[in-house]
Amino acid sequence: MLNTYYKDLNKENKQFAVQRIASRIEVTEKIVKKVLESFNPLMEIQENRVVVNRNSYKRLVQEIHKKNTSI
Repeated sequence: MLNTYYKDLNKENKQFAVQRIASRIEVTEKIVKKVLESFNPLMEIQENRVVVNRNSYKRLVQEIHKKNTSI
């Protein structure tokens, strides 16, 4: 069950989430970090995986692509 917001994760888990999402979408970590801080989705780190709701992930990817194309 997802019950932790991005802003509530500890520093190491935040960095891990940013790295994993950036490598999966192939954008810079800087953009991913900005979007995660503004979007603040529910997520958890389980068994070295970032767990996010499917719909939240789709919206997150859309926001990342918007930021990536506007820069």
